[in-house]
Amino acid sequence: MTNKSTKIIALDAMGGDYGPKVTVPATIKSITENDINVVLVGDETKIKNEFKNFPKEITEKLKIIPADGVVLEGESPVSAYRNKPNASVFVAAGLVKKGFADGFVSMGSSGATMAAATLLFGTIEGIERGSVGGPVIGYSPEMVIIDLGSNVDTRPNQLVDFAAISCEVSKIIFNKKNPKIGLLSIGSEKGKGNLLVKETYELLSKSSLNFIGNIEANELFNSKVDAVVCDGFVGNIVLKLTEGLGKVISKEILEITKNKELSDKIYHKTNLVGEFYGGGPIYGLNGVAIIGHGSSNVSTICNAIKTSDMVIENNWIERQRIAIKKIRSEIN
Repeated sequence: MTNKSTKIIALDAMGGDYGPKVTVPATIKSITENDINVVLVGDETKIKNEFKNFPKEITEKLKIIPADGVVLEGESPVSAYRNKPNASVFVAAGLVKKGFADGFVSMGSSGATMAAATLLFGTIEGIERGSVGGPVIGYSPEMVIIDLGSNVDTRPNQLVDFAAISCEVSKIIFNKKNPKIGLLSIGSEKGKGNLLVKETYELLSKSSLNFIGNIEANELFNSKVDAVVCDGFVGNIVLKLTEGLGKVISKEILEITKNKELSDKIYHKTNLVGEFYGGGPIYGLNGVAIIGHGSSNVSTICNAIKTSDMVIENNWIERQRIAIKKIRSEIN
């Protein structure tokens, strides 16, 4: 399915904090305003209950794929797959697996989305587990960070794969011709960092990527590089730290100035998480799956659907395969 008019995105209508209350209007907006084909996956009764808020001539054209059950945050994704095989997130992923849809989008749970995509799509040859990442810092809005939490124990060759993938992400999303890649460490000099960073540095130095060396955490806010590579343990700490710091600072600014517009602006400078792109693809899989934030609103979900459409349009899966194969041949 490569023709834009025939591309189909499956949306987990039950995912996130608000379910059909936001996924139904997001679907309608995506179809009517963005010309993207979206099918709703979930509880048919609850989905149709939201149709009353929209003209019948629009809702009668919507396609619903029935599903039974929802995987909640904190619930074991693997157990849920065994006990709730017909839950909306698994049915949505199954539509891609069967070729009915070209990609699927879910606002969570994130663990269930990762499990559904990994179990049903499988990983690209040589990839042990999918990874997540993307632009998350507002001061560096075009800087991709990988991994943000899905791989907390990694080996050097996995970080090299992340580097190759992040390079393609930067090219596709931000049109960077030769993205600058940095390795997150405790010092910019070669030889700084733990064993994982030191060994990864040596491997990346052998590659044809535009690897500029180590980057320190205080440099994440000045767009020094286009992509930052780190293991998921460190990446998730960076993500949560910037998110928490942004909230505290913006709250204090609001208390002092009473200026909500300024407060929101500062918050978005430190946190870009998902709002513009709606979510990010799970990297390293043989299929397109977009994970969004549980509290996403209609606009954010629409952006996630657009992101899914964009990566499919840019032949995302094959580009990852080519990039990973190339970098492995270079470092070996």
